[in-house]
Amino acid sequence: VARSKEANRKAQELHEAKLAKASGNPKKLAKLGKFTPTPPNLTMVLWNGFGYWRVWYAIALYIISALLQFLPVLILNDLVRYFETGAPPDFNALIFHPWGDVVGLFVFPFLVSLLQTRSQVILNHCAIFIRTAVSTLLFSKALTISASGRAQTSTGQVVNMMSNDTMQLQRFLQFFGFTLVAPIQIIIALVLIYRQVGNATWVGVGFMLCLVPVNGVVFSNVSKMRRKVLKYSDARVKMINEILSGIRVIKFYAWEGPFGKEVGRLREQELKALTTLAYTSAIGFSLIMLSAPIVNPILVFFTYINIESQSLNAATAFTTIALFNIMRFPFAFLPMGFLQYIQSKIALRRLSRYLDLMELTSYTVPELPKGYDDDDLPLDEDLKSNPAVVIQKGTFSWVDPDLTPMPLEPPKKKRMSRKERKASKRQLEVDSSKPSVGMTSQPS
Repeated sequence: VARSKEANRKAQELHEAKLAKASGNPKKLAKLGKFTPTPPNLTMVLWNGFGYWRVWYAIALYIISALLQFLPVLILNDLVRYFETGAPPDFNALIFHPWGDVVGLFVFPFLVSLLQTRSQVILNHCAIFIRTAVSTLLFSKALTISASGRAQTSTGQVVNMMSNDTMQLQRFLQFFGFTLVAPIQIIIALVLIYRQVGNATWVGVGFMLCLVPVNGVVFSNVSKMRRKVLKYSDARVKMINEILSGIRVIKFYAWEGPFGKEVGRLREQELKALTTLAYTSAIGFSLIMLSAPIVNPILVFFTYINIESQSLNAATAFTTIALFNIMRFPFAFLPMGFLQYIQSKIALRRLSRYLDLMELTSYTVPELPKGYDDDDLPLDEDLKSNPAVVIQKGTFSWVDPDLTPMPLEPPKKKRMSRKERKASKRQLEVDSSKPSVGMTSQPS
């Protein structure tokens, strides 16, 4: 926050200098406009704070393992062709000799698992470090937040941020490697499938392109339902905290029933949003995304049999199925990674908004300045003899007079639903059709 304020101060000075130069040109003044400060970027702070080289090192290990994952498929194709042709002595094996291919079927999967495990260990460590740091940052902010800043949030929101939002950041970093490498794996797999079945590959590509709008609908619904879940969860936790803090008054007046109904209503709304989110995730990801690599080979083989003159041999079939099996995990993790990215973006926005609230200014001096002693303080002689708390020329205020107040956001206009718009239009028509009635007074 301090670095952001310093950068905004320098940017504002530069903007004022440009305005001073363009004072006689109204077009340049209109183009420059008003200075808008840049808010603190929590993402870049976390990215630079925990070393992006560690993350990129883990991603590099995962990319190498993803490339090595295709070598056993090529070895399988080589061995199947070797046995189909009757084991000829002049066969050109992929690794010098057919026995080299057999050894490669053990060595390459072992290297893949080793590299992937190391990559996941590094990413999991970074994810736990980030979650711990953000939780500590929230705790420190909760101790220093001012009264005006506390009025703009609630205890339930802070508890949700420390539990749910930090968990979303941790999960995103765990899915980061899968999401980043998944497009590379899909492209390489499609190229190798094209070498096996030719133009029949484009049927599979077209099928995957047809799933793009479905992905868009699923992601938008998931993002909307995630915001609803957080809203209802914040309200429920806030209500529970208020009930616990005022439980004595509630017991005195026997208000357990109404408060229990209110908590049940909030919990019911939260469960309804969670159920919709679960159904959307299950239908969008499990049914559509995980079934795509299964439906794709069927369409590709059916097209290959009808358009190609040669028959489908064992090497082509086994290699194509193995490549589609490799594509299954990128297809599964890519939408999950995008979903986690959306949830992490929402969490970062909530965290940044809370961390940007006003804080209490430090008004105590823990130590005397250098060169001063207790005897050098300008106190009267009678005060020195009698121990007391003395304040000289003190100024007291409820708020800091030098602190600029936070601008209040204008309330967002609620968009009317179609049913409400029709009812409003019908009411206007009824009001316009009524004859205007005026009051007339007769002379006495």
